[in-house]
Parts: sequence; structure tokens; C-alpha cells
Amino acid sequence: MWSPLSLVLEILTYAVMALLLWKGRTPERIVVVALFVLQFGTPLVDHLFVGQLRWGVAILSFAMFCLLTTLALIYDRWWLLLAAGAQLIAVSTHLAGPAGSDALLWSIVSTRMVVWFELMLLALFGVWEARSAPYAAFKSRRAPDRAPYKVQTR
Repeated sequence: MWSPLSLVLEILTYAVMALLLWKGRTPERIVVVALFVLQFGTPLVDHLFVGQLRWGVAILSFAMFCLLTTLALIYDRWWLLLAAGAQLIAVSTHLAGPAGSDALLWSIVSTRMVVWFELMLLALFGVWEARSAPYAAFKSRRAPDRAPYKVQTR
């Protein structure tokens, strides 16, 4: 039932999600929720077809791409930008199914598995980036204690 590769990907997914939740900051925790929805929502919408297009899964994949792109524009994280690019590859595989023959099916499935593995590796990099990169440090919203320039009075 479970292939060794899918078992490794499943264990890696849960480990990365736990690490993102535990050690990540706000954008990483938002991605955890999205990964959870993607992981458990895909089997729920897998049966929705129009011709060869699995439109339910394609919508989830496109929503993940939109979320990663939005987070990459809001937060200073390189991993989010790279993950959005990887997710764009996954979105494009949904268009390859209806455009091609059934011979492409296994290459499409393999590409999606590779992209998922890449997303997990990028998420691990994201945990490191959230904790180590100076530009990703938490910035306080309160006003600074001192003005950046000196006010001269006479």
C-alpha cells in the first residue's frame, strides 16, 4: 500500500510541519496551516474532475501558490519566494494533464512528488532563515526610544 518513497515523504512532511510550527515565526506558521489544508484537503477534492483536469486539486494548488506569493511580498523571507516558484511548477502540472496524453501521467505525478519534497526542504531552510537571518528578526512596532536626528533648540 505505502511505497517507501511516499512513506519517507509523509514522515518528512509531518516533521517539517511540526518544526515550522514550533520554531517558525508568523509566516512560517501561516504556511503550516496551508500545508495542513493542502495535505488533508487534496484527498477530499481528488474526485472532482472536468475531463482530465482534477480541478479541485488544481484550485488547492493554485491557492497555495497565491498564498506563498503573497507572503513572499509581505515578509522578508527568501524561502517563501523560492517556495512560490516551486509551487508554480506544481500548478503548471495541472495544465499538462489535459493538454497531453495519458503517457504523461507518471511524469506529472513524479514532478508533483519532487516539488513537494522541494517544498519540505525549503520549509526547513525557512525555519533556519526565521531564526538566524537578521532581516527576519521580529521588529517591534513601538516607536524608537531616541529620534534618529538631534533636535536643536536655542
